[in-house]
Amino acid sequence: MALTWLAPQANARRVRVDDNLPAGNIIVEKMSGDTVYVKPDLRDTEGEWFYWAMRVRGAQGKTLVFKFPHACVGVRGAVVSLDKGKTFSFAGNESRYWYSFTWTFGPNDRDVYFYECHPYLSADWKRFVRSKDKSLFSTGVLCRSRDGKKVPYATIGRKDIAPKHRVVVSARHHCSETIASFVMEGIVNGFLADDETGKWLRDNVELSIVPFVDYDGAMKGDQGKNRRPHDHNRDYTDFLYPETKALTRLWVEKRPEIILDLHCPWIYGEQNNEHVYSPLGDPAITPDAAAEDRFFHLLEREAEGLPYQASGNIPFGTSWNTNQNYVQGLSSLQWARLNAPGAHVCCCFEIPFANAKGTEVNPGSARVFGESIAKTVAAFYMNAATAK
Repeated sequence: MALTWLAPQANARRVRVDDNLPAGNIIVEKMSGDTVYVKPDLRDTEGEWFYWAMRVRGAQGKTLVFKFPHACVGVRGAVVSLDKGKTFSFAGNESRYWYSFTWTFGPNDRDVYFYECHPYLSADWKRFVRSKDKSLFSTGVLCRSRDGKKVPYATIGRKDIAPKHRVVVSARHHCSETIASFVMEGIVNGFLADDETGKWLRDNVELSIVPFVDYDGAMKGDQGKNRRPHDHNRDYTDFLYPETKALTRLWVEKRPEIILDLHCPWIYGEQNNEHVYSPLGDPAITPDAAAEDRFFHLLEREAEGLPYQASGNIPFGTSWNTNQNYVQGLSSLQWARLNAPGAHVCCCFEIPFANAKGTEVNPGSARVFGESIAKTVAAFYMNAATAK
């Protein structure tokens, strides 16, 4: 449990900063004047990372500065909710200063939530599922997590005919990478859309969704990334986590032609972290590089909501995308490229937390981009059929 800071005020009101909110994560070190010194609760994280979430009570009428010891504030600032998590907006970060943010509390701002990024939890997934047509949307349990929780998954498509094609999409290998979940929702929305493309997808493709590969971490508000001894996306050698083993079983059972894994990068940096991209696979183990390249260029054509250019992908052997990055174990897509039968496209997409080439990344724009991925799946299969 993170520390809680209580500060007596001249008028006897106390300001309280704590982690008592969904997916809370903060350590409060001290306050000096109107500056609160905070840091992420790294728990079992190796090194520094940036996810945090905190609640502030009793600060009405005050302007507070929240300072972090390392870069923890994103391109558009903190994500703020004034209604206990019903709605969120960016606080703004005009100076692009990554170590602090300032917030002026209105007279009625008694209980304010601040997050590093837009949160996405089990309640969001359940709310999303409830809104869908159950004749086309089936939910189930992938496995039990290490905490004994039911890890959800879902399938989308017609139940009365065998699918011609199968696609599996996963998200939250690194549990704090929440924007990936909104893209995932958009992919599902694209499959269920009341248009010609949606109907073609439902008639021809079965979509399987694993929304939380690190379910426990997502619910607790963990960093997830760089978890000791290794995180979920380096677990495809040891299989310490039930979800990773269950996902491989799903790939083998379903035999999908397309496997997609959704992530988020570092919180700022225009070169690699403020545009949508895919880190390309090692050519030595990539089963069908031509098919993947075709998928990337189709997505470039279809992309809406967020911009995407295939030329922005990171080739294997460059930047962080090297063998050195996988010394702790295979990633999900490395395992899939080596072992998933029939998979022609095995792609990871990195979706920025806040900014994609000047476009604001938020739940709405991320969902629209996800719909573009669904349209790309349809185009990929339909174009292949036309070529034959």
